[in-house]
Amino acid sequence: MALMVAIKAAGVAKFITDPPRNMRLFLVFGPDTGAVTERARRLEALCSSRDPAGGSVVRLGSDEVDRNPGLLSDEINAASLFGGEPVITLRITDGRHNVMAALTPLLAAPPKAGWLIVEAGDLKPTNAVRKAFQANDNAAALPCYQSNARDLATMAHAMFADAGCTIEPDAVDLLVATIGNDRLISRSEIEKLVLFIGEGGRAGIDDVLAVVGENLEVRGERITDDAFLGRGEAVEAALIRLRAEGQSPVALATQALRQIIVLHRMRASVAPGKPADAIVKQARPPIFFNRRSAVETVLARWGAVHIARARQIMADTILATRRQPQLDDALVSEALQRIAAMGRRLAASGRKLDLVSGE
Repeated sequence: MALMVAIKAAGVAKFITDPPRNMRLFLVFGPDTGAVTERARRLEALCSSRDPAGGSVVRLGSDEVDRNPGLLSDEINAASLFGGEPVITLRITDGRHNVMAALTPLLAAPPKAGWLIVEAGDLKPTNAVRKAFQANDNAAALPCYQSNARDLATMAHAMFADAGCTIEPDAVDLLVATIGNDRLISRSEIEKLVLFIGEGGRAGIDDVLAVVGENLEVRGERITDDAFLGRGEAVEAALIRLRAEGQSPVALATQALRQIIVLHRMRASVAPGKPADAIVKQARPPIFFNRRSAVETVLARWGAVHIARARQIMADTILATRRQPQLDDALVSEALQRIAAMGRRLAASGRKLDLVSGE
């Protein structure tokens, strides 16, 4: 019976909770290696649970199948030691390995017992394995692309709910921004936070910072905020920590420039008389709660002309680091301190600027 299963990335998580019972062939692939691994393991567990005898899991590498194309059919057609149906996972570790010779017979005549899960990385639409699974009515091709903020927030809320605890909305925003897009790594970081909070607890921003820490992007935002607020000593202290970690000063400068561009657009595009807090609350992408006060102060203190000057300083610095890469650390430090000096002068003036004119 043809199953005609076409699964889009957004539907994969739901599909693997209850795939058709007579479906025996799965391809899990995509650039999010963490999601690929996680979902392949879930399919293994699900398929094994569907066999009353508890099907044994056998994992093979593409190098083994490349050397012995018959191995895959032998394994999937063999009864397990305890009489259960085997769950075979084939992990494609190298695109140069020939696995189609092993897969073609199984795709042509799907097994009546046992399951095959093929685990692969990012496969182009023209890839032979991907094309074969997508064209087969009795197989499912399950793409795994990097999770977006909404996906990760949903996963975090679900994991907290399962553990009997909760997390504040602003803490979720910070958590998502900090843990990155790899689903497996993200799950591990959320698990650490859940264990830290414990049943009945509620996680806040301080808890996220204590357990997960800050990635370079979050710390870069804080450094740039400190510079605009005139906190030169805080900027230098943060730069010292980044140097000790071996972080790239050019990456920091590039991030700072992006942040300045966002500030410039916010400052220049609002209606006359609109309060700074309203601008910040409506910002897209959203500004986390723990930064809002700093950004509001910057928008109220810095005119559009001043932000444009800071933007030029950072853009010129990035160009200078390309001409003199051996001086990148000193150049970026000097640029941030120049912006901090501007911030101190504007703070000393004590003026609240009109949010449109910048005068």
